[in-house]
Amino acid sequence: MGVKGKIEDKVEIKTSAQEFHDVLNGKPHHLANISPEKVHGCTLHSGEFGSTGSTIEWHYTHEGVKKSTKQLIEVDDGKFKVVYKVIGGYLSEEYIDLHIIYNAVPKPDDGGTIVHWTFEFEKPDEKTPDPTSELQYLCGLTKDIDAHIQEAAAAAATK
Repeated sequence: MGVKGKIEDKVEIKTSAQEFHDVLNGKPHHLANISPEKVHGCTLHSGEFGSTGSTIEWHYTHEGVKKSTKQLIEVDDGKFKVVYKVIGGYLSEEYIDLHIIYNAVPKPDDGGTIVHWTFEFEKPDEKTPDPTSELQYLCGLTKDIDAHIQEAAAAAATK
């Protein structure tokens, strides 16, 4: 039996929860254009992008190293929430079990969003570090997605 843990963080963005969810869940293959220094691609192995039960594989650079991780996804469009169950790649070698969850919650006052990221994991022992750097990586990617959507909206408004 391993050591179970949970870490969380949140990011406030200007983008609506719907727009954020549409990009990250529905068009993950576009992230290579949005944040090419971080994400190199997202391959669909089964199902459809944005659909529960689909299997995807992310290709990315984390801490200067190219990596990949395969995930089974569970989607709740009504809550702008996705659960990624890690089933392959480097994260599955580090952790016995790992679920990466985001929930984009609309802010009632200004139309922005709070994106909650949660990592629920089981690691083999106390020596294995918590996936804190991975959590911070996804918070940074969230900011990149927000900046991209905001820039596109500003460009469209000037036309």
